[in-house]
Amino acid sequence: MIPVVASTSLMDEKRRVGRVQATYLTHLIKFTNWEQSDLPSKAESAKIIMLGEDKNGIVESFRFLVSQTKMKIDGRGLEIIHLKNNLNSEAKLMLSLKPQVVFFLPESNFAVGEVKKLTPQSLLIGNGREFVVESGGDISFTSSKNRIRLVISKKAFLRKSPKLSSSISALRNVVEIVPQI
Repeated sequence: MIPVVASTSLMDEKRRVGRVQATYLTHLIKFTNWEQSDLPSKAESAKIIMLGEDKNGIVESFRFLVSQTKMKIDGRGLEIIHLKNNLNSEAKLMLSLKPQVVFFLPESNFAVGEVKKLTPQSLLIGNGREFVVESGGDISFTSSKNRIRLVISKKAFLRKSPKLSSSISALRNVVEIVPQI
């Protein structure tokens, strides 16, 4: 019976982390600016693609937060598209639609470099410090001592679009800014 309790506790912790990441994701999007050329027409929804298996409930939590807050990007509604690991051809098609955000779930097997080539106008968010430092992503979630922190590439603050608000950099206790690669 103890392994079941331990397993349940671990699942609860993963869900908690998923909810926290979903909350951070909504705030990151609110503090990001896009050039009009990187957005769909006013009649269309902005797209957020979530890649990989969702074992932490991030997709469900994010969808809930977006619907509850009626979140928009520059006046456009949001379309959240979740693509599992085995949908590579569908993923390539969806990525060609110029999404505003691509989020690599912790269980994603999609290659950052390949996605980056398909969607250079997207904000790329993932997990683990190496996502930003080694793979060239824009933002990643890291976890240490029961706290979730953000690792952000300096390029996300310097480029024209998508551009993170400098006010995020003031959150020194949860944000680490790393040089661009």
